[in-house]
Amino acid sequence: MTNEAELTSPSAKEPSTLLHPVWLTLGALGLALAAQLVVRWRLPLPPCLMRKYTGFPCPSCGCTRSLLAWSHLDPISAFRFNPLFSLVVTSLLFWLLAWSAERISGKRFLAGWRSRLARLPYWKILIAMAIANWLYLCAKLPP
Repeated sequence: MTNEAELTSPSAKEPSTLLHPVWLTLGALGLALAAQLVVRWRLPLPPCLMRKYTGFPCPSCGCTRSLLAWSHLDPISAFRFNPLFSLVVTSLLFWLLAWSAERISGKRFLAGWRSRLARLPYWKILIAMAIANWLYLCAKLPP
């Protein structure tokens, strides 16, 4: 019979759940490589249908250009193309670094942040950030 502490301990988790930052980073690197190949081989990208029919960019417009800028290690241009996407990429990089430092040192750096972040109203913050990002894209994104 197992007790609840064993079920919630990190060792009881599946190995794949312990590697979320690694899988997310590998996925992001794969997307960056794919974007590089699309541009290098001059393959057509599908147009943004919202921008095509309304003239306004969708909230994810500029993500491909931002990803290309990230793959060229140009975070300033990446931020100009889509600030919210750049924030997600930057957060993923910091999470990967903190996660790696935890695994190497054996200390828990993210535990304090997890408890603080658990109290935040995520959906309100995400909606506000998405609206602010969309307004920025409407004003600044090049055609």
